[in-house]
Amino acid sequence: MKEILVVEDEAIIRQGLKILLEQVIGGFQVTEAKSGEEGLSLFHQRMPHLIITDIRMGGMDGLTFASRVRQISEDVPIIILSGHSDFEYARTAMRYSITDYLLKPINRVELSETLSKIFKDEEEEKIETSKQFQKILQYINDHLSHEITLKHIADHVYLNPQYVGQLFKSELNQTFTEYITEERLKRAKHLLKGTSLKVYEVAQLSGYKSPKHFMTVFKQEVGTTPVQFRNFS
Repeated sequence: MKEILVVEDEAIIRQGLKILLEQVIGGFQVTEAKSGEEGLSLFHQRMPHLIITDIRMGGMDGLTFASRVRQISEDVPIIILSGHSDFEYARTAMRYSITDYLLKPINRVELSETLSKIFKDEEEEKIETSKQFQKILQYINDHLSHEITLKHIADHVYLNPQYVGQLFKSELNQTFTEYITEERLKRAKHLLKGTSLKVYEVAQLSGYKSPKHFMTVFKQEVGTTPVQFRNFS
């Protein structure tokens, strides 16, 4: 289980994040700190897999806290939370290799998506393909909740869209569309079983703008509705 250190001086937000991470999204164990100073003390005691910290706190603020963490570890991911869409704050945060910068109130779908990018599924099969194709697959994994076309991928890897489509046939013996559908449904199944997210949120995180379309595709490919899959399979 991944351990997350939440540093937030507002108790209601701190406790809400704990419930969200442990019970709604699931798979995480949260340690709470009500100040940057307490966060540093806990960080020294046990290095977490991820830190989520408010940017504005009494005493040591989030950026000072992040800078102190970076003196100890350059690797632990840090997500900054702020109620202020302030460019200067965001720019300063980047100096400390901040992984992401999220605005309050926290959107749990956005948070889930950010966590998915940070903690890639360690059980995914490692497909032995060329580095070029691995880059394509990584792009798809990172953008699965968004619209993905052959042109998007082609622009990312500086290739012709038609050639990218041919790579899927030669490397995986699948069409691009078949692979995208398979990966979207794989993520949807994982979210349905591993979280308490609502079906429309699962649809959004899996790349379906329309929950109705998601349910149609899911029933067609899996043989059950998303709710039936969650409850009975």
